[in-house]
Amino acid sequence: MKARGVLLALWAASAAVRAEGQSPDWFDAFRGRAFLQGDASYVAREKSAPPDASPLFRARWVVLRYAGFAEKERRWWPYRNLLLVAMPSGARYVLESSMGFVDESRLDEERPWERVASARAAFEVWTSGTARENPAEAGPCEGIRQRVAAPGGTLVFFLEELGSRTVRTSLEEINVATFDEAERRDLAVLLRAAVEANRSLSTEPPVFHLRDPVLAVNVAFRDQVPPPDKKTIVLSPDPVAQTDLSSWRALAHLPMDLPPFPALPPDGGLK
Repeated sequence: MKARGVLLALWAASAAVRAEGQSPDWFDAFRGRAFLQGDASYVAREKSAPPDASPLFRARWVVLRYAGFAEKERRWWPYRNLLLVAMPSGARYVLESSMGFVDESRLDEERPWERVASARAAFEVWTSGTARENPAEAGPCEGIRQRVAAPGGTLVFFLEELGSRTVRTSLEEINVATFDEAERRDLAVLLRAAVEANRSLSTEPPVFHLRDPVLAVNVAFRDQVPPPDKKTIVLSPDPVAQTDLSSWRALAHLPMDLPPFPALPPDGGLK
């Protein structure tokens, strides 16, 4: 563990230098023609609130796919799994769980994983490396690594260390230095959202879940995540759902044109 800690410090120093120099751009990983695979709207209320109570926030779940491979390999195309959140105050946030192009021969290269963005700042988590079937057999440089990149600082850690007190404290410090008080108050509300594990989109791999973009804010606010019984906010279908995404285009970096994702053929697109 001591050797891993030394290597972790070296990776953190490397990440800090990279952040000051040529840090990768999140959206560079999503190129090619974009398609809309899913779009659903929700209202968020306390579990005990009556159906006509004012929403705590409104959310729109959007899944984008990018033509990163041949047509017959559509199921492997890169994706962005987005939750677009609008508060009654007018503040807006984008929660994202995404996967860009993955080169299996270069798995140590960073790729997007989770992102929380307000109108003025973004908290990004990049991932690299691969998992071992038996984590105990992993070498000091092996495993899935995460790198946080935000205006408030950077941090590199192994995925299994996400629950450690040291990592949680560092994440909180970066969070406080990245988002202002009003943003942190709004985003903390999202921590109490209870999303059913089976609320998903598509029946064939990859299956997209609504809970995944919600987990992005759980990483950014790791030290404040409440236990399951304290998640008192439920998402219900919005009866006044909108179809126009233009108002979200700038904040969420949405393409101008989003045709429907082409349906997979009966064989799943594999030939």
